[in-house]
Amino acid sequence: MSSYSAFIQTPAKVNLGLKIVCRRADGYHDIHTVMEPITLADSLYCEFTEGRRNRFVMQCPQLANLDPADNLVVRAARLIFGMAQEQGCRLSGSWNFFLDKKIPFGAGLGGGSSNAAGVVRLFDKFYGLHLSSADLCRAAAAIGADVPFFINPELSLVEGIGDRITPLGRARPRYYLLVKPPFPINTAWAYAALQAGEARCPVEYDCEQFKAGAIADGYALENDFEAAVMTHHPLLAELKQWLLRQSGVLGALMSGSGSVVYAVFADLPAAIEAETAARRQFAGLGCRFFLARNLITFT
Repeated sequence: MSSYSAFIQTPAKVNLGLKIVCRRADGYHDIHTVMEPITLADSLYCEFTEGRRNRFVMQCPQLANLDPADNLVVRAARLIFGMAQEQGCRLSGSWNFFLDKKIPFGAGLGGGSSNAAGVVRLFDKFYGLHLSSADLCRAAAAIGADVPFFINPELSLVEGIGDRITPLGRARPRYYLLVKPPFPINTAWAYAALQAGEARCPVEYDCEQFKAGAIADGYALENDFEAAVMTHHPLLAELKQWLLRQSGVLGALMSGSGSVVYAVFADLPAAIEAETAARRQFAGLGCRFFLARNLITFT
């Protein structure tokens, strides 16, 4: 093999509820969240050229300050390549990654984690590792907290530090209006602002409401990050309250640790109408607007 190329798309996710269970002794936090993949996606072009040197090069025109030596794509590539070497692979060469980024950075949508998971899956196939789902998730967890979810993205309950994933079955159709304010949120800062203490009462969250067949007059959505993050960024609270007043809305929430706030609808026309109104309402503030649908697994 002298060369190889692949083009993959890596989806964003939204958190349909997010509860912080406790701060662990190792400094990480156990979470209890429902994640859903959506049609908003990045495109990643991956090109391999056989040679004597092993190199991993990352380019992304939308991220001017990208450190090509320290990002989740390169970390994923180095990790799985190392596993291939441990299994006796002697194929060497250069990998060039070109990321066309549509998922906004620092938005709570998991874009970087999804990119990394795409590389994990690609390298598993390319190097013929044939890793089990459990092994893929373990490798993904070593890269980042949200990466395991994107190994097989579907409506799921995600627990622990993101490493315990329970698929919830087929989802009902949902349409999202996502509003990205003109600033990102750093996840480490959000956890520090939250100041989560010891273990809380057992978390009870209605996962059944999101499944196919459930009656969707409205969703019960909660995110433990909202109070702390919105105190520092009042625009997010304003966005959420405005979205909740729109016709046909079934709920609104900040995704992950922010900064995207989304509204969820049962049908596309209502989502389009809300997007048109949002562009007028928040014109001049530097917000970006995205319409998306959930990805549904039929297996």
